[in-house]
Amino acid sequence: MLKGLNPLLSPDLLSTLRAMGHGDEIAIVDGNYPGVEHARRLIRLDGHGIVPVLDAVLSVLPIDHLPRAGGRPRR
Repeated sequence: MLKGLNPLLSPDLLSTLRAMGHGDEIAIVDGNYPGVEHARRLIRLDGHGIVPVLDAVLSVLPIDHLPRAGGRPRR
C-alpha cells in the first residue's frame, strides 16, 4: 500500500505517469473534450475538477522543462 498519495491518482493514472519519459505529454481536460476520438489512452476521472486533478498529478510528477530551440529553457 502506498501512503500519502492523493486519492484522485487511480492505479491506471499512476501507471501511465510512471511510464512517461522526457518530452511525453499528458492532456488534462474537462468532460466536453472529445477524448474518445483524440486520445491514444483515455483515463477518466469523472466528477473531479481540472485543478484538483492537476494538483494530484503535480504532486508525483514534476513539470519537464525542455530547452527551446536556441538552448534557453522554457519558463
